Amino acid sequence: MDEVVLQEKQGDITILSLNRPDSLNAINAALLASLVAHIHDNRNSRTLVLQGMGRAFCAGEDLKETLTPHQGNADELRSALEALQEITRLLTSLPCPVIAAVHGFAVGAGAEIALLADLVVASPQTRFRFPEVLLGHAPTEGITARLTAMVGLMRAKELLLTGRWLDAVEAHAIGMVTELAENPQARARELAQQLAPYAHRSFSTTKRGIELAAFPHQETILQAEIDAASYCFASQEAMEGFAAFRKRKQES
Repeated sequence: MDEVVLQEKQGDITILSLNRPDSLNAINAALLASLVAHIHDNRNSRTLVLQGMGRAFCAGEDLKETLTPHQGNADELRSALEALQEITRLLTSLPCPVIAAVHGFAVGAGAEIALLADLVVASPQTRFRFPEVLLGHAPTEGITARLTAMVGLMRAKELLLTGRWLDAVEAHAIGMVTELAENPQARARELAQQLAPYAHRSFSTTKRGIELAAFPHQETILQAEIDAASYCFASQEAMEGFAAFRKRKQES
């Protein structure tokens, strides 16, 4: 079986690549578990680059494959949501620089993962979207606070409540993206190489200070989001939203 997350070392740089290209790197149970494990195992890296293989960074949760493939009950769902939130805790607390190289699509949980990075480099052709509300679902990785801090209250409400697409040029203009590059993977590695010599206590303590200043109540936010997501997943409208999505995919 192919590895759903690839790991590569280039000197001081660790590169983690989401590797479900045929599904636009959509998150299923296997990818979720593998990504959490890889981030945890590389918490002492000098620099960490996140990227996606194929045509996209990550198309979000794979709505054609459940995150609860075993029991399919509320407890298994909550465990999956907690794993998504563990990505938030890990990436925002890693002492090293985390750089996301984003291309193609960054949707839902995929966009949330990208925006957990310290620096976000995107191709000008990248498209972002937070479609959870349109699917009867709710965001789960702290994005309700993180996006608000990045783009302001009213813009965050607009993006999260309407689920509209925005391109990387707009995302850069409103503060979601650090910089634009035609080859975001190459640029991310270049930035990682530049930052590697400074990935020491000063970097980690400064990063922690910024995170605490911006998100002093992160655990409260994550708990509220997981409760909301669990509540929404159990609703009829969520089932109808997922069914409509699958139908559109089959017809397209």
